[in-house]
Amino acid sequence: MRLPLHGLGSRQDLPLPFEFVLLGAAVALVVSFAVLIAAWRRPRYTRPSGLALPGLTRLVDHPVARAAVRIVVLALFGWMALALWFGQDLVTNPIFGFVFVWVWVGLVPLSLLFGPVWRRANPLRTLARLVLAARAPVRPLRQATWERIGVLPGVLTLLGFAWLELVQPDNNTLAVLRWWMIAWLVLTLGGALLFGERWIAATDPFEVFAERIATLSPWQCIDGVIHLVNPLRHAATEVVPRGAAWVNCTLLGITAYDSFTNITGWVGWVQTSTLPREIWGTAGLIGMTLLVGAAFALAARATATGWSDTASSSLVPIVVGYSFAHYLSLLVLEGQRTAILASDPLGLGWNVFGTAELGVNTGIFDYPEVVAVIQLTAIVVGHLLGVLLAHDESLAVLPTHRVIIGQLPMLVLMIGYTCAGLLLLFSP
Repeated sequence: MRLPLHGLGSRQDLPLPFEFVLLGAAVALVVSFAVLIAAWRRPRYTRPSGLALPGLTRLVDHPVARAAVRIVVLALFGWMALALWFGQDLVTNPIFGFVFVWVWVGLVPLSLLFGPVWRRANPLRTLARLVLAARAPVRPLRQATWERIGVLPGVLTLLGFAWLELVQPDNNTLAVLRWWMIAWLVLTLGGALLFGERWIAATDPFEVFAERIATLSPWQCIDGVIHLVNPLRHAATEVVPRGAAWVNCTLLGITAYDSFTNITGWVGWVQTSTLPREIWGTAGLIGMTLLVGAAFALAARATATGWSDTASSSLVPIVVGYSFAHYLSLLVLEGQRTAILASDPLGLGWNVFGTAELGVNTGIFDYPEVVAVIQLTAIVVGHLLGVLLAHDESLAVLPTHRVIIGQLPMLVLMIGYTCAGLLLLFSP
């Protein structure tokens, strides 16, 4: 089985001519930039602030609440492990939807709505703490070393997971998925036992991904207290680890490549080539990621030297917009199917959660125009918010005489990302 990894809409689903969509997106970005230049002349998001919620903080940080979240998530992963190791190698096995939909795609809305919840719920952290409670890490690293590492290893693991999802032959078989899960456990959990739990934050692709998305949530921890904040202020003031820019660019590159593989020209080219598809897929995935990253690095450098990781917060809304645009129908449809199949992980006719006899609601297919508008809106709004963040951050680093001209490279980049995203999403 190969899961439908793309959103439902296509170019024909748009209620407007496609050329108007591209022009409208570009005009929206240019107009927003002009308005910002006229009305937004001082940085507004230089300091974290919001409504302090000490009661919620006490509740969330209570040992019982922390333990409950970890136990529930660990039990869920344990239940799905039954499907992975003892289930049938059929499309009715819920492990495929669990990995590629619930975890990979579902982390976006989860982190956006609830903040860095995955950091607390990550089952790898739970397992690591159980072991590390009895013994110290073999070779714990110093704080300075962790700062140099940042989340750079996460770039490689994200590409590795994307390769599994989009390139790996037979990625819809249990044999392949089992080997990848073993590699994930050995690399991430084994590294934590050697170097300390912080290795998980730097290496686990799901946590690295979720932490970047969580910076756009309305919940921010300031001086140990949870605050209800403006999501844009949260993104602009959150501490940025080294490599955050490449993580965001990698996420954009993965989504761009995912859409690019559906274009008729690419499909025909790969099918008629004498080279194996895996070579084309690997080259395309890496090439698209490097293209996205290089474009951002050049624009950031043209704006202010050494600004890449700090400026990368402006990419987070774009990552979220692309995710909703490309994977909306996947999350709705396959998410339901996975919940239904989860009642019977071994294919023995069980109905543990009472969902086995339910059917998938496919009503989303009845409104293709609505889906297309949601996709279009997600991309354009994501880019508009990205412009807001880039503008506010540039005001803090640019001298007064370069405030306008210094932001032009980033504006051009945003317009390019918007047009490219729409072209990939709605091209036949």
